[in-house]
Amino acid sequence: MKKIIPIILICVMILCVGCETTNQKSTLHELEKYVFEVDEYTKLDYDFADEYFAKDNDNWGGGCSAISKMVDGHRLIGRNMDLNISNKCAYIIRTNAGQYKTLGLAYTFRDMSPDYDDVKKNGISDTYYKILPFMCDDVLNEEGLHVEVNMRHGEYWPNGEDKFACKGTNPDSDKRVYMFELPRYIAENCTTVEEAKKYVATLDVYSQNHYWNYCFLVSDSKGSSSLLEFSKDEVFWIDETDISSLSWLTNYDLKAIAQTNFYLNELSYAAQDIKSGEGRFISMQKGIEDVKSRSDMYDLMRKVEYSSFYLDYDECKNEHFDPRSENIGEISWATYNLLMNNDFEDTAREYMNEYASGIRALSRQEKQDKNEYWESSFTEVVDTNSKAIFVRMFENEESLYLIDFNGTQKLNSISDWTE
Repeated sequence: MKKIIPIILICVMILCVGCETTNQKSTLHELEKYVFEVDEYTKLDYDFADEYFAKDNDNWGGGCSAISKMVDGHRLIGRNMDLNISNKCAYIIRTNAGQYKTLGLAYTFRDMSPDYDDVKKNGISDTYYKILPFMCDDVLNEEGLHVEVNMRHGEYWPNGEDKFACKGTNPDSDKRVYMFELPRYIAENCTTVEEAKKYVATLDVYSQNHYWNYCFLVSDSKGSSSLLEFSKDEVFWIDETDISSLSWLTNYDLKAIAQTNFYLNELSYAAQDIKSGEGRFISMQKGIEDVKSRSDMYDLMRKVEYSSFYLDYDECKNEHFDPRSENIGEISWATYNLLMNNDFEDTAREYMNEYASGIRALSRQEKQDKNEYWESSFTEVVDTNSKAIFVRMFENEESLYLIDFNGTQKLNSISDWTE
């Protein structure tokens, strides 16, 4: 009998370990449907993530918007995730594994991501659990350094290779890092924009499999903000203090550091054929002067969501949505009238769904009822000095959260965000 008990205990231990490595259900805490908070990571496997992404496991790719401004001594970043989302999940990620504690948001929507129903039933695999911290679209550390990631539109040669593919920025480095991992690396090791510049120079940063590049708006609690871009194995930083000297961008009447999906450095800007997201970029520049508070920043970002159409900013800036050009030129009067319809919100969504995806367009109510498909605009306002992120999840004004280093709380509106 004495021999049997140890054997049983060993079997139980093996089973427990097996469960832990096949799903991570116990580490996930559902805030509401599709939204999970993950237990704080106290250990990160950087080598595992590096190897994982080096095998062409790319989870991202989407058109997003971001802008940065100092308001009353606080560095604010407005940010949208302008993506088509199906039945995937969003995760709030916290880490205490590097030099600095961090918090961040991971929005997952590629085939590699488990569907919501699967996550609810089985949790997530050990592999997926390990790489989640490296998939964050935003990372904020305890020192007030914030990094947001955005896609740069690809420009392809006849052989399918991106013209601006980055095979590596520093071949002499002993650390090779896939671009999408950078927010994690920077936030774990830096406290200011200047430190981030020096740190990135020590890495060999590459774009995966000649895919599009990613670019980053890096801001700190000291008041600095800079755009980080990569192209043809080169690193480009564009500081907020530089915007008055960017002669090739004078037609945009720059007022703040911002980004959508086209390059702003002179070399790449001149070489790229497509200025994807140009309308959103213009809208942010025209609206940023009116931003005097965190609530104003939130309102601005809600107005740049639907940028696949063209309207003059002054005609629609007071509307809930702010459609802009997206490389299709001026729209016909028929489409203009469509957008001006009283039911614009639903009608435009249906039009975009049908146009972009070729599937039957679902009304907004259908999407909400089915919880299977929506036009996303995860709208965020980050305050690096308050060290917090406000986020509206899945276009839902009832899914508002304030995430800081003390926890996550649900808000009724952004005006409830007080110091």
